Amino acid sequence: MRTSKNLLSTLALCGVGLLRAQDGQLSQYDAAPVMLNPALTGMYENAEFRMACNVRSQWNSLASNFLTTAFGYDLSFQRRFGVGMSLSNYNMAGIMNNFQFGLSGAYNVSDPKAHHTLSTGVHLGLLYKKVNDQNLLWDSQYSNGYFNSDLPSGEITQRGARLMPDVSVGLAYRSTNPRRSINPFVNAALFHVTMPDESIYRTAKSKMPIRYSANGGVRVKLSEGLILIPQGLYMRQGNDQQIHAGMMGEFAIGGSVYSAICGASYRVRDAIVAHVGLKHKNSAYRFSYDVNTSPLRSYSRSNGAFEFSIIYYGTHAGRERRLTSSAF
Repeated sequence: MRTSKNLLSTLALCGVGLLRAQDGQLSQYDAAPVMLNPALTGMYENAEFRMACNVRSQWNSLASNFLTTAFGYDLSFQRRFGVGMSLSNYNMAGIMNNFQFGLSGAYNVSDPKAHHTLSTGVHLGLLYKKVNDQNLLWDSQYSNGYFNSDLPSGEITQRGARLMPDVSVGLAYRSTNPRRSINPFVNAALFHVTMPDESIYRTAKSKMPIRYSANGGVRVKLSEGLILIPQGLYMRQGNDQQIHAGMMGEFAIGGSVYSAICGASYRVRDAIVAHVGLKHKNSAYRFSYDVNTSPLRSYSRSNGAFEFSIIYYGTHAGRERRLTSSAF
């Protein structure tokens, strides 16, 4: 069983990573706004800064999991400008690793006093990709019905790495009218617009494909303590695409400063995702779990991924403000 799990991890990695290295993705994409779209940098109200942390662990039933970690921090200046930074690391079963770091800026082209924002943004960063061939299994290591990593592979293994500049751009619109019960939002972004050469061993050029992203939804206030947000995300990078749609809800708990968060979403041909969380004043804590519905479910026993996120809005003077902005 251990050998079959090792083999499956390697096959999965070869299928999604070694040929064309895709970016790590989050089921809670709306809980990482700076990574979702650089135009969302600093676009929030009643706070001076925002911090977001995300952790995702996928395919834990296999021998080696895929781990994604991310952190974002952005500042808002009078609802006109936003600046921020983000970093993320996508570790694929210890064989391949993508690390990204960058600075982002956004500008609200609409009137800051209006009940909406129309912003443009840009992300400038670095992408570091590394491959560790020593963790791979080869045909020559197959003996007596299983793979034995102690056998000689006959391959010349080496560590390979590459550092690449990275540029992304985005456009975002949000309606924030407190007098309306329905406020839509929509945004679009292009990632890796310079299409850097991601070839590790430099034997042939391999341009990283542009990742196209579009996200939209509606924030519906049904009552003072009940908010529903249907939303969806579409992304495409090379030959791979992702369609993710669902519904999130926020329910006030009595007359306290706490709100419950719950919802569900579906990533087409991949997973059903359940979300739960708690919001306390200017902080939101959220947990989600993916139930695998892809062809790999027979190997993973339908186990997909668990994910945790924290978002905090604050002021540098430490003063608490009534928070009306939300990442959900």
